[in-house]
Amino acid sequence: MAQLLAQDEKEKTTALKDLLSRIDLDELMKKDEPPLNFPETLDEFEYAFNEHGQLRHIQTGEPFVFNYKEDLHRWNQKRYEALGEIITKYVYQLLENSCNLKKEILPVDATEDEPKSFIYVSEDALTNPEKIMVLIQGSGVVRAGQWARRLIINEDLDSGTQIPFINRAKECQNMAHT
Repeated sequence: MAQLLAQDEKEKTTALKDLLSRIDLDELMKKDEPPLNFPETLDEFEYAFNEHGQLRHIQTGEPFVFNYKEDLHRWNQKRYEALGEIITKYVYQLLENSCNLKKEILPVDATEDEPKSFIYVSEDALTNPEKIMVLIQGSGVVRAGQWARRLIINEDLDSGTQIPFINRAKECQNMAHT
């Protein structure tokens, strides 16, 4: 009798494991999740950087809220990542417009179907034999000009970007020439 009960329990356990293995947890988590359609600009997200370089909600002035939809961690994470992509573009604009860096595609002679990347260089990188500035991004989500997206989103641009250091290096270069 005990052997029959043990065999029955083993069969139930096997059947349960088989059932669980067929459940796609990602699909299950998506079931009640809103669509992953997110704004494409800071304005559409209703956020902007204030005079202190802090990311704030346009209407409330509050910092970014990660848990925008409670109990939907995956959706909130995707929303955070979408905002991060917008912030990367924003930092690139600052590098070009505020820091006067040029975006250079590498390799310079790459064809349309060859892999390419880019770097940021000082405007006189090819003509100044004394000093140049080059920013090369690594892999992952952190891009050229950034230390950490988390710092940009939760603290400010000065903490999360390399811009203060770029400006300081340029000031030092200008002081050396005077």
